[in-house]
Amino acid sequence: MAEQSSDSSLKSVSRGASFFMAGKGLDNALRFLLNWVLVRGLGGVLFGAYTLGLVILTFAQVFTNLGTNQAIMKFVPMYENDPEKRQRMLGLSYLTSLVAGVAIGILIYLLAPWLTGYVEPAYRPYFTDVVRLFAFLLPLNTLMSCFESVFKSLEIPEYQVAIRNVLIPFVRVVSVGIALLLGAALVGTVAATVVAMCITFCLAVWLVMTRADIAPTFRGASRSELVEFYDFSLPLTLNHAGQVLANKVDLLMVGFLASAYITTKDAVGIYKIATVLGGILLLPLSGFNQLFPSIASRLYNDDKMDDLEALFRRVTRWTFTLGLFPAIGAAIYARELLVVFSDSFAQQGVGVLLLFVVAQLANASVGPSGYVLMMTDHHYLTVANQWLLGICNVVLNYLFIREYGLIGAALATATVIVAINVLRVVEVWYTVGLFPYSRKYVKPLLAGAMTAVAMLGTKSVLTGYVTGIGSPTIVALVQGGVGGLVGLAVFGGALYVLGIEQEDREFMAENIPS
Repeated sequence: MAEQSSDSSLKSVSRGASFFMAGKGLDNALRFLLNWVLVRGLGGVLFGAYTLGLVILTFAQVFTNLGTNQAIMKFVPMYENDPEKRQRMLGLSYLTSLVAGVAIGILIYLLAPWLTGYVEPAYRPYFTDVVRLFAFLLPLNTLMSCFESVFKSLEIPEYQVAIRNVLIPFVRVVSVGIALLLGAALVGTVAATVVAMCITFCLAVWLVMTRADIAPTFRGASRSELVEFYDFSLPLTLNHAGQVLANKVDLLMVGFLASAYITTKDAVGIYKIATVLGGILLLPLSGFNQLFPSIASRLYNDDKMDDLEALFRRVTRWTFTLGLFPAIGAAIYARELLVVFSDSFAQQGVGVLLLFVVAQLANASVGPSGYVLMMTDHHYLTVANQWLLGICNVVLNYLFIREYGLIGAALATATVIVAINVLRVVEVWYTVGLFPYSRKYVKPLLAGAMTAVAMLGTKSVLTGYVTGIGSPTIVALVQGGVGGLVGLAVFGGALYVLGIEQEDREFMAENIPS
C-alpha cells in the first residue's frame, strides 16, 4: 500500500515536472538564443553593461514585489468562498505592486548617475541611460509577477508558463533581434527590450482579463484585511531578498568590482554566460520542484514518512542522473560552448564555467532537500540557509575577487553552493531522519564515467579532422554536436546495460504509452 501511495505521488510530481520542463526547455532555448544574439550584436563589453543593468533591476524588484505574488497564491484560494474579499485581496496586491514599482523606479532613475560612477569604466558612457531605461520596467515586471501568481492560484499554470516561459523570451528575442539588425547600439537595444516588455505586458493583461475568473477591487478593504494582507506579504520580502542575494550578488559584485580587481572588460558578460550554461543542469530539479512541495506537505501531514522518503530518494536520484550527462558534456566541451558566443569568452571563461558546472551538479545531487525542510515544519532553516548562502557569497566574493579576479568570483560562489547543499542534506537527515542516497547511485556514476571517456575520445579523434573546416564557431558546433550524440548514446546505453532499477521499470511501464 505504501509503495502504491509513493508511486501515485511520484506520478503527480512527474506530470508536473514534464509540463514545466517542456515550457522551461523552450524558455532556456529562447534565452540562450537571446544571449547569443546580444553577445554577437553588441560585443562582450556592451553585453556586460546590458547584463549589469538587468541585475540592478532584479535587486530593485525585491522592494517592488513586497511579497504580493505569494500573497495572491495564499489568499485567492483561501477566500474562494468569499469572492468579494478575494477581489479586495487581489486589488491590494496589484495596487501595492504598482505603487512600489513606480516609487522604486523613480528612485533608480534618479540614482543612475551615482551607480554609473562605480562600474567598469568601459560601461560608463552608456550606463546611466541603460539603468534609466530599465527603471521603466519595474512596475511592469512586478505586475507581471502578480499575473503569473493569479494563474497559479487558480490552478491553471499553463497560462503562467505561457507568460513567463514563452511570451517574455520570445517577444524579447524578436524585438532585440530586429533592433540589432537595424543597427541599434546598446541604448537602442535596451529600448527594444523595454518595448518587448510593454508588448508582453499588454498580452498578459488580456490573458488575465479573458482567462481568469477573478477581477480586482481597489477599495473597501477593512483595517483588519490590510493587517492580514501585509502581515503575510511584507515578511516574505526578507526571504525574497535572501534569494536574490544568494543568486545574483556575485554577478553584481563582478560588475562593481571589475574596474579595481578584474583585468578583462568582458568580465560581466563571461560570468553571465557561464551562469546561463551552468543553470541548464537545474532544469530537471526545477521541474520536479513544481509539485513536490505540496505532495511532500501532504505526505508529512498524513504521517506517511516512508512514502515521503521513497519519493525523496527517487526524485533525488532522477535529478542527479538527468543532471549528470549535461554536466559531463559541459565540462568536456566548455571551450566549445563559450566559443559559440565569443572567442574572448572561450579564452577567459573556461575555468568559470567549470566551477559553475560543479556547483550546479551539487545542487542537482541533493534533490528537493530545501523543500523537504520547508514542508516538514522546518521552514526557518530554509530562510537561515538562504541568508547564510547570501552573506557567505558576499564575503567570499569580495575576498576572492580581490585576490583572484574573475575566477575568484566563480570559486567563491561554487564553494558556497556546494557547502550549503551538503548542509541541507545533513539538516534533512538530522531533523526528519530522511536520507536520499543509496547504492543505486553506483549505476549512474559508472555510466557517467564511461560517457566521459567516450566524449573525451571523440573530441580527441575529431580535433584533427574538423580543424580548419570553417570558423571557430562552426568547428565548435561540429565537435560539440558529434560528441554530444556519442555521449548521449553511451550514457543511455550504459544505464540500460547496467540495468534500470525495477521500480523505475515499473513506473515507466505504467506511465509511458507504448
